[in-house]
Amino acid sequence: MKRQIKEDIAAIGRRLYEHQLNGSYGGNFSVREEEFIYITPSGVPKDELDYSDILVIDFSGNVVEGEGKPSSEILFHIKIYKVRPDVNAIIHAHPPYATGFAIANSSIPNNVHEESTLILGDVPVIPYEITSSKELAENIGKAIQDHNALLLANHGALTVGDTLERAFRRMEELENLCKMLTVANLLGGAKPIPQDKLENLLTLSLTLHF
Repeated sequence: MKRQIKEDIAAIGRRLYEHQLNGSYGGNFSVREEEFIYITPSGVPKDELDYSDILVIDFSGNVVEGEGKPSSEILFHIKIYKVRPDVNAIIHAHPPYATGFAIANSSIPNNVHEESTLILGDVPVIPYEITSSKELAENIGKAIQDHNALLLANHGALTVGDTLERAFRRMEELENLCKMLTVANLLGGAKPIPQDKLENLLTLSLTLHF
């Protein structure tokens, strides 16, 4: 299997930790390569990942390369790749501000910050289900069809992309947005972009690719 993909996934674990977007044990990330999924292992601190820790599984969840146990969240990774053929990378992490919004069951509309409108769109909260459950995978699979970022109630955040880098940048943008909204809430609440301006902005987004 391709070592570079494994190196990239291990590097994302360190970047998430260094950018305070994830703790050491939380979260999981994967990359799709044709009929295989490269995914983080269970029980290994994400800031200490080595390329050799990354496992390769098939779409039935069977390990085809690597030692150890893949993330317990493989069900929703497989589900996302099945329903979103344009997605080649998934990041699930526990960034503190975004996870705070998830704990509060507070979804984020797409009309409060220009850059986030273009990069994220609206970010719904997925109802709480036990981690690694089939129910969680089904809920995520339904919601991700129309979104690139989700909040998992009482759990964390999830972003997708056609590349691992784009999924990372969306996670970074989500956390920044939640920080800005936290400040806005202290100052009386976020004020939406006027609807006519929002429509123009969304039209502009069709010519851009974040």
